[in-house]
Amino acid sequence: MIVGPQRHGVVRHAVASAAAIGGPVVTADAVGDLHAQAVPDAERIHIHFTDRLFGSTAARGADEFVSLTTSLNRPVSTTLHDVPQPSDGRAFAMRVEAYRRVIDAVDGVVVSSDHERVLLADHTDREDVDVIPLALDRSPTPTGGRPPVRDVVGVLGFIYPGKGHAEIIDALGALEADLDLLALGAVADGHEDLITDLTTRAAGVNVRFETTGFVPDTALQATLRSVAVPVAFHRHLSASASINTWIEAGRRPLVPHNRYTAEIEANSPGALWLHGDSVDDLRDAIARAAAEPELTWVADDVVVFPTSEQVGAMYRARFDAWSRR
Repeated sequence: MIVGPQRHGVVRHAVASAAAIGGPVVTADAVGDLHAQAVPDAERIHIHFTDRLFGSTAARGADEFVSLTTSLNRPVSTTLHDVPQPSDGRAFAMRVEAYRRVIDAVDGVVVSSDHERVLLADHTDREDVDVIPLALDRSPTPTGGRPPVRDVVGVLGFIYPGKGHAEIIDALGALEADLDLLALGAVADGHEDLITDLTTRAAGVNVRFETTGFVPDTALQATLRSVAVPVAFHRHLSASASINTWIEAGRRPLVPHNRYTAEIEANSPGALWLHGDSVDDLRDAIARAAAEPELTWVADDVVVFPTSEQVGAMYRARFDAWSRR
């Protein structure tokens, strides 16, 4: 079962995972719409959960999830997304409690990284949490005929506070290289004022800030391949579809070195450009990337893990193991 709008990253991942696994899928734009749909005659139901897609608050999201699982009258498992972490600020305690309730309502739990499993272990008693990473399916890296490169740093995904746009602007303002910032995505609901704030901040250091709005799938790969420097500077990640999307397009994004990005690099050596997490470290990495653009492309001999086929196999093995318990 998959809840949420089709453009949402969690929904896109869930749909792709379901296709890799095989079997019937039920989707709905909102959790309330699920109650009006026929539930497949399956031994088990697997639900992808993030509190923001199930309710206006974390508590309401947990209420909806628990109510749904109770109504299904069969074993339910879940993949958790956006696992709570201290950087959530004032919402952290409420989100921890909500995720505890979700975990208590199911007999199987999956997260997308060891980093997320550690976060859960810090705040819940659940020990049998399985890790199935986000899928990575590389397209061949273009050689020779690479598209013309725009003199911009590209940041992929919804625009919201803490995504790293402000820090990238500060880093660009301290560079001699003539690079601007291009946000590849739409502004998140409720944060429309951020566009004005970022535009003003950029102008103050002689940097241009632009946004593309939502980029459709048909144009996404070409867009990602057109920027000079791919960057993902969101330092409070639990799992990141945007980082994977850069890699899948053949780009090697600049990312701060942390527990999660180190995990991706360990699974897919050479796929990421790791650097320190300060603005100065970011500035130095962008400067080198601008001077050596070949380093912003994933080398042909890099092997990524896991592919969609491998993700599907891991989920099927997990479902089988739960059924034997």
